[in-house]
Amino acid sequence: MHTKEHYIKKFGTWSSGNTNLDKIIQESQINNPASSLQWIPYENFHNTKHIVDSEYYSLHSAILRNDMIDEEWKCEDCVVVALKELKDYKYDILEFIKAIKNITVDIIYPFCFTRFFGISKNPSTQNYIIVMGSCDDTIHSCLSDIFLKNGWNSKTDLLYQITESLNILHENNLVHCDLHSRNILMKNYNLVSFDIKIDPGLCKLDNDLILNSDNKKNNVYGSIPYIPPEVLRGNEFTKEGDIYSFGGIMYEVATGNQPFSNQAHDTYLMIDICNGVRPKVPDMMLNLIPKCYLDMMYQCWDDNPLKRPTLHELSEFSDMLWNNVFLEFNDADKNRRLMNKSHELKLLQSLHNFHPQSCYTSRHIYTLYELQDSLEDIKSGKCADPNLCTSNRF
Repeated sequence: MHTKEHYIKKFGTWSSGNTNLDKIIQESQINNPASSLQWIPYENFHNTKHIVDSEYYSLHSAILRNDMIDEEWKCEDCVVVALKELKDYKYDILEFIKAIKNITVDIIYPFCFTRFFGISKNPSTQNYIIVMGSCDDTIHSCLSDIFLKNGWNSKTDLLYQITESLNILHENNLVHCDLHSRNILMKNYNLVSFDIKIDPGLCKLDNDLILNSDNKKNNVYGSIPYIPPEVLRGNEFTKEGDIYSFGGIMYEVATGNQPFSNQAHDTYLMIDICNGVRPKVPDMMLNLIPKCYLDMMYQCWDDNPLKRPTLHELSEFSDMLWNNVFLEFNDADKNRRLMNKSHELKLLQSLHNFHPQSCYTSRHIYTLYELQDSLEDIKSGKCADPNLCTSNRF
C-alpha cells in the first residue's frame, strides 16, 4: 500500500490540467493514502467497451493496467473497471469530485459504496472520467429473481444493507439525491447472500442544499417515480427525500415491479404524486407482502417529509424482520411457496408490463415550479409536455 510520502514525491509528475482538481486529488492522497484518488492517464485503459449513455454521462467498461492500482486492490494481471465519462456542460466537475472525496477518503466505512480508483480524461472529448470498480449486477437487473425466489429474510437483509449505507451518507452530511434500483449495485448475488454497493451518483453536501433551500428550482435530475413531491414542486432535495426514494425500492423488492410502470412518466404523473397518488400494489400480491411492511413503505412516501421514518427506524424495522419478530413474514413466505403455476405465470407477466412512455433512466425533469405558467397549455394540448418521453427508456 502506498504511503503519503510516496504520493507527495509524485506530485510534480502528473496533472489533470485543472489546478483545483489536482489539489482535491492530492488532498485525498495526503489525508488517507489507503483510500486515495489517483490521476489515471487515459492510455492505461484497454479493451474499452461502451455500455450505455445518459443525459449526464456515458458509461464504459475497460481493463486497467495493474500497476495503476494500490496493492490492496490488485488482482493477478488486471482489473475490470467502469468508466463514467461526465458531460462537462452538465456537471460542476469540482463539486462532484469533492463529494466523491468525502465518500472515498473522509468516510470511515467506504465498503458500502462503489470503489473509486481515480480520475481520468478522454483526450477526444476532453470530458473528465470517474474510474470506478465494476459490479456484477444491479437490484434492477435481478428484480424478478429477488421477487420470486428470495424469501423475506434475504429481502430484508438487502434493504438493511441499503439503509446502513444511506445512514453513513447522512451522518456525513451527504444526500444521495438520485436513489433507485439501477444505482444500487450487487456483487456475488445468489439466493442466499449478496453484497450491496451504492453508486453515490449525484451526492450533494447537505450544508450546500440548506444554503439553497430558499431558492425554488426549475429542474431536477432523476426518475419521476423516485422523486419526492416536495422536489417535484421545486424545493431542494433533503435527507428525507432519500427516504421517499427508498420507499420506491421497498416497492420493487416487494412486488418485483417498478413504481408507476403502467403509466406515462410525465407532468400529469408529477401532479398526481403531488396530490398524494402513490404506486398501487396489485391485489394478486397482497397475500405475499406483510401488512407491516406495506405500512412502513407508505410511511416513506408521506407527503410531509417530517412524517417519514428515520433511517434509524428503517434499520430497526429491517433488523426486527431479519430476526422473524413478525409472524406476518413467515406467512407471506409460506403463501409464496404454495403459489400455483398459473398464479406465478400471471405474476411473471405483470413484471414485464411497462407503459411505452415510462422512463426509469435518470434524466432532466422540469419541476412544477418551472411549469406553473404553462400547465394549462400542457393540459389542453396547446403545448407539448417537456417531461414526456417519446419512447420507453429503461
